[in-house]
Amino acid sequence: MLKDYPDVLTPSEVMEILGIGRNLLYQSMRDGTIPAFRMGKKMWRVLKKDLIDYVER
Repeated sequence: MLKDYPDVLTPSEVMEILGIGRNLLYQSMRDGTIPAFRMGKKMWRVLKKDLIDYVER
């Protein structure tokens, strides 16, 4: 399903995969609905395996 994507996804890639907008994505990452982590102060990332788990729930 996501074989063409890297193991660590950017917000843009997650928006493309899920078909959601920027505001919903960032709100979901902040509240923990979509598992994500920060690299530095502003750089959000999502592990591909966590996104797959989220989609399968």
